[in-house]
Amino acid sequence: MTFSGISTQLSRDVEQIEHSLRQWFPSQAFVKAAKIQHYPILPEEQALVANAVSSRQHEFATGRWLSRQGLQSFGLPDQPIKMGRLRNPLWPESVAGTISHDGELCAVVLMQKQQHSEAGIGIDLVSLPQRVGRMDELAPMFLANTDELSAMAAFNLAVDPALLLFSVKESVVKAMSFQLDDFIDMRAIEIYHADKLRFRISGNSASADIVAATPGNYIVTAIKVI
Repeated sequence: MTFSGISTQLSRDVEQIEHSLRQWFPSQAFVKAAKIQHYPILPEEQALVANAVSSRQHEFATGRWLSRQGLQSFGLPDQPIKMGRLRNPLWPESVAGTISHDGELCAVVLMQKQQHSEAGIGIDLVSLPQRVGRMDELAPMFLANTDELSAMAAFNLAVDPALLLFSVKESVVKAMSFQLDDFIDMRAIEIYHADKLRFRISGNSASADIVAATPGNYIVTAIKVI
């Protein structure tokens, strides 16, 4: 992929986001980020956002365009990536995948299930220039107790712990969508620190790896449910 028409800072953000994700996921995983714009997608995909505003159509198209590159890199035929009841991407049976977008960028990670033990994966991007200082808008979506906010210190990142916690919970939602048949209320997710960072949903704990970084102008978080 080239960075034609993308600013130097944005291309640097893309490279740094991809670098962070490649450190966290196996070398065989497909990792790609790109500027959000109008990429070609299949008619079945376009129909899913036909009535959406143009910005949403561009976000959706970028995620699907990147994801289909990933499927083809695994030797799978080009095919539409449809949408589940929870508005989650519906992947082929052999693939675990996750998409996130914020600000001007979108990122995708895909893994072949037969090669890896992870039961589900989730990533989240947060554009710092757009989100810093605006936690009041996000606060009603999730609860954050003092223990959860303190747990964010484990990442040793110089960002608002509430914003970081919000991103981690977004990654949890995406990672768990593979096995839950109902919407996950962020207020039911609790992040806590035991021997490492862990999470539970409505009191039920899950075994997972939780990671975070601040590449360029973004927060990136990722969850690998084991």
